[in-house]
Amino acid sequence: MQSAPLKLKQASAVLETSPKDLQNLVQFGVLNPERRAGLFVFDANDLYAAKVALFLKEALGTNTALLAEFTGALVARLGSLPDEKVDVLVFKSRPSRGGIAVEVRVPFRELAQQLQERLRLVELYKDVPRGRKRQGWKKEFLASLREAARDMGDVSADEVLKAVREYRNPKKEKAEVTVEAESEAARA
Repeated sequence: MQSAPLKLKQASAVLETSPKDLQNLVQFGVLNPERRAGLFVFDANDLYAAKVALFLKEALGTNTALLAEFTGALVARLGSLPDEKVDVLVFKSRPSRGGIAVEVRVPFRELAQQLQERLRLVELYKDVPRGRKRQGWKKEFLASLREAARDMGDVSADEVLKAVREYRNPKKEKAEVTVEAESEAARA
């Protein structure tokens, strides 16, 4: 996957996260994108690392120190990964030398496909300048929603507004945690 470098707001839109969450990952050293003219720019490898980091953070609630170690190890190997056919990434964390390693499996191929689909829509995410939004932006937005509802015909403007509000304010669902038993023979 090759793409032009994206600024923070564009990258956060592609990754389907808030700019603040992505900025926090950069500030805590989990991600290390390049800086150009005082702005962070994210290339393809940065986007892969961010997608995996956000997945681990959401699925496991991993703290930033461990998340930084995981993404550091991923970035070290990332140069060869996207070109290969990688289905699953397996992160191993050993609490102490000689201790038993804990494995975390990440569905890399699915995450990469999601990222590639979102990158096709990158032109939709305009790079809005910093600061206040222009005056009347909310009225324009609501007017365009009403117009879209009118164009769709069987959908009312209230239903469109409700769908937008639900999309913008997702309720946090508890992660589903399961345990599966595998034998060494089944792995081979």
